[in-house]
Amino acid sequence: MEQSRRSTKRKYEAVKNDLYVELTNLTNESNKLHTDIRNANEDFFLMCKSMAERQADFLTQALFLEEKYGEVVGLLEGKPKQGEGESSGENVVLPTPYADSFARFAEDSNYSLKGHGLLMAEEEKKMSQLFKDYEEVFNENMKVFGERAKAIAGMRTNLAAKLTKFNTSVHIPALSD
Repeated sequence: MEQSRRSTKRKYEAVKNDLYVELTNLTNESNKLHTDIRNANEDFFLMCKSMAERQADFLTQALFLEEKYGEVVGLLEGKPKQGEGESSGENVVLPTPYADSFARFAEDSNYSLKGHGLLMAEEEKKMSQLFKDYEEVFNENMKVFGERAKAIAGMRTNLAAKLTKFNTSVHIPALSD
């Protein structure tokens, strides 16, 4: 009987030592994941804030550009430039290739602006698609992460029950910790 009790005590001590190591590792890994998620949330917040600020800059630039288009169209319609009175262009000298032909300058400017419009439309589509793609990826990853979090919560509950049972098991001799 005494030998059986010592054998049970040795098994208990061995399991207790293994549990100490495994629970310490599990706790450390759980804490690391929590810290990584918290840091990622902070990073994600800063990225979103930065992107929102960049988009606000784009919108401001777009509004300014719309205003400039309106001013140029207004000049062609014979409307005076608002807010500044006379044109500030009297001191501007056209480059030599355009000095002889304003039509060439206007045509080149129109060609450049059309190209800019195509590039802007293309980049806007790319940005829009990029946000859609990443939104889908983020949503899918969050769905999977949510499932994993639920699974971990279930395992945490199961582990807590098993630890309680282990600590109160009638098969283990009373020991002082």
